[in-house]
Order: sequence, then structure tokens, then C-alpha cells
Amino acid sequence: MDREIELKLQCDPAALERVRRSRALAHVKRGRANAKVLRSVYFDTEDFALMKNGLALRVREVGGKRVQTLKTDSEGKGPATDRGEWEATLSASGDGPDLNRLPAALRARIRKAAGAEAISPRLVSDIHRTARLLKTRGGDEIELAIDRGVLRANGREEQVSELELELKRGNSSSLYRLALELADIVPLRVGMKSKAARAFALARNGKPEVVRAEPVAIPRGATVADAYALILRQCLSHLLANEAAAFDGGSSEGLHQMRVALRRMRSAFVAFGDLLAGEAAEELAREAKWLTRAIGRARDFDVFLSDVVAPVAAGNPDDKSLAALASAAKKAREQAWASARAAVRSPRMTRFVLSLALYLDEESWTGDMNEEPAAEGLSRPVAAFAGDALDKRLKKVTKLARNIDRLDVSDRHELRKRLKKLRYTMTFFTSLFPRADTKGYLHHLARLQDVFGALNDLETAHTIVDELTRGHPRLGPAGVRVLSHHERRARKEWQSALRMWRNFRAQASFWRQASARR
Repeated sequence: MDREIELKLQCDPAALERVRRSRALAHVKRGRANAKVLRSVYFDTEDFALMKNGLALRVREVGGKRVQTLKTDSEGKGPATDRGEWEATLSASGDGPDLNRLPAALRARIRKAAGAEAISPRLVSDIHRTARLLKTRGGDEIELAIDRGVLRANGREEQVSELELELKRGNSSSLYRLALELADIVPLRVGMKSKAARAFALARNGKPEVVRAEPVAIPRGATVADAYALILRQCLSHLLANEAAAFDGGSSEGLHQMRVALRRMRSAFVAFGDLLAGEAAEELAREAKWLTRAIGRARDFDVFLSDVVAPVAAGNPDDKSLAALASAAKKAREQAWASARAAVRSPRMTRFVLSLALYLDEESWTGDMNEEPAAEGLSRPVAAFAGDALDKRLKKVTKLARNIDRLDVSDRHELRKRLKKLRYTMTFFTSLFPRADTKGYLHHLARLQDVFGALNDLETAHTIVDELTRGHPRLGPAGVRVLSHHERRARKEWQSALRMWRNFRAQASFWRQASARR
């Protein structure tokens, strides 16, 4: 078995030619470029059971030979994939795979996944590839492949225009460094799906799926540095996994999940900031904040239309003024989504993703740790650090909420943000504590946060109504009606928030309970 470590970068066809001719690669080129046509047929069951179980089985025709390849799911720690890869040259007379050329364990895995279903051709890729070996100044060897072609599945087609950087020898961080150099030459986007996965999606003809954040499973005995890297990697994967759902599928929930990923990421930078504050982390945190704001306006208009205007309009279906307000909001939402799409598909976003991946791959924070106490803090068990981080977040919440019944609008908004940061920080560390201890505490915190979120949506609605009615006074009465409806509800919800706050404060801090039992 070999391991395939590669990074995919998507770009326009014209940009591929600019990369091929770029002088920036002259200092790392080795040997001549190799051009070839690759026809690959992927085999699976009718319902793609192999792909669903993390297996991609193909037979590729190249140079008059038939080569069978089986790839497993990526074990990569960032945008670069790290997959198991098994190759075997097949007889020229056949037309399908030969499972007997695979190890017994993999044959059993394929048979278990397929069950009684037949494995037959499902996907085809026809790719013209120009590849050449690059050698960096540090001695790392990378194959740069320029791929143009088409994917075909279930009667549909999708064009391929991408670069593949495959590590042949050396450190995976060299992939990100080279990608950053290439990103200075042409606009690039990090590709998260293999050709097989893209063809699989094409065959299903469904919209990209929304991916929600998974619980962070911190291994027993992990250090602070281990946990920091694990959390940020998961946040980055969560962000990238929802880009297609948001901007190819037009999913409001996909966009929301991207914003959640960024907020969690920013919370991680803050939670670990006392130990890991440094120039690199600060720059990445600033870029995460930029992107959060860039996509936030689109999300605000989604919520305004679905949660603020729609409930009032549903009770007044013949009200033309409400319909006019909704129409104006939809136009503004289209503009906000266009701006969000431009930000996510921008070179700045690509540089942010690649820079964060490089930061994690190289563990760059160690370069900022020149003082011995900080270095010792990074190597301490994360369980002890988690208690201190949660204490700090809770203290900030309780300090502001000391006079919760007298908070003004701006203070309520700030309290909402602090509650959100507390919850995100808790979700980073809950795997370190018994679920029975964390369940009740998180339940009360989530309910409290939901109420504050609804109150914040109303404040955002005020801003949007002001914007929509500025210069369009005819929309004013409808805006007033919508806001008045929700303000009546908000007064009741604020009383609920006060009760929920008392219930929440009655909960013992689970992390201190666990510490006391140790």
C-alpha cells in the first residue's frame, strides 16, 4: 500500500495555462513535463455503496495498460488529503476490476459494503494531464499535475479544470507553501472533493449536503497544543465542507454553518490566546473576523425574511405593503449573497485557508513561544487548561449579567456574544468530562442562548428596516407593523430570559465538579 498525499486547487481553464507557463516555477522544475490522456472508469453498486463507505475503485487506461486503483477515505489533517492507495496492473484483455489483486481485508470490506449488489461501471472521467516533478529549495519533491477534462455520470457531465499537488517526498507543509505561491499567480480555490466524489455527486443529481459541526473528540492524555490543533482543524474542515452547499446549492443553512465554523474558530483563538498569542494567530483571527462579516449580512437577510417578515405576512396574506417590504428585502438579500459569494470565492479567502492549513501543519505557534512558561503551558494536559478557560469565559458572562434586569440593548447584545463564546468553548472540551455532568448545563445554556439570539434578530431587523425604508417611505408602515409584532413577543421573551438566567446560574460548573472528584 502507498499513501497519497495531495492538495487540489480549482481554477479557470485559462489560468491553468498561465500556471504552466509561469516563470515562478522555473526555480523548482525538474525534468520534462509529461502529457498523457487518462480515461478512468469507477466501479460501484447502483446506489454507490462503496463510495458511501469511503472506497473509490477505478480502472484507468494509461499508456496502453489497465491499472486498477483502490483509494480509501482521507485521513488528512487539513485541505490536503491523505489516503490509502492500492494499485495493480491488470490484464489487457479484461474490462473490469479484479478484486483478487487486493489484500484480503479490503476484499472483505468491499463485499460487506456491496452486499448482494453487483459492482459495475458507474462513473467515467476523461482527463488530459500535464505533469512534472518539482523540487523545492528544502528538498521536498512534489508532482504538479494540470488537469483538463470532463466527468460523466448518469447522463450528466461536469468540466474539470484543476491543479493537483501530490507530495512524493518530504513534508506536507511544502504543498501549502507552493499553493500560496501559485495563488499569487492566478486565482485559485481549494478543492475539497476528489474526482470520484464529484462524479458521485453528479450521478446523484442532488444539491450539496449541509454539514454540521461534529463534537470534538479530544484523545485521553492530549496536551493543550494537541487540542488547539485538533479544534482548529475541525473548524477549518467544517467551513470548507459547507461552501458548496451555500454557494452551489444556495442553502441558507449551508451559509449559516459556514458562519458557525468561523465563530467557533474565532472562539478557539480567544480561548487559547493567553498561551498562543502571536503574530501568525492574530493575523488568522483577523482574517476569520473579516470573512465572518463578509458572509454575515447575507445570513441576516435570510433570518429577516424567514423569521421576521414571514410570520407576519402569513397572517396577512393579502397585505400588499408587507409583500412590498418582502420584495425589497429579497433584492437586498440577493446583493448580500453576491457579496458573500465574491468574498468566499476571492483570492483572500484562498490565502486564508492555505495560511491556516500551513499554520496547523507546521505547528507555527511554537515559533511564537519564546518564553518558558508558555512552552510549559502548551505541554500541560488539556483537561486542566479546559477548566481554567471555562472559568474565564463564565466570569465574563456573569460580570456583565450581574444586573441583568437593567441591561440596555447594547449590553444585551454583548451578553449574547459572551454566552455564545462560552457555549463554543464548552463544546470544544465536553469530551473531557462525563456526559451526565455536561448534558444539563449545556441544555440550560442552549435555551438561554436561543432567547438572546431571538432578541438579537429583532435588533438586526430594526437595522434592516431602517435601511430598506430609507428613501422608500412607502415601506415604512409595513416595517413598523413587522417590528411592533416582534417587539411584543420580545418583551415576553425577555422575561423568559430572566427566568432562564436564574435556572442557568443554579447549575454547578461541571468542570469544577469533575476536578473535585479527581
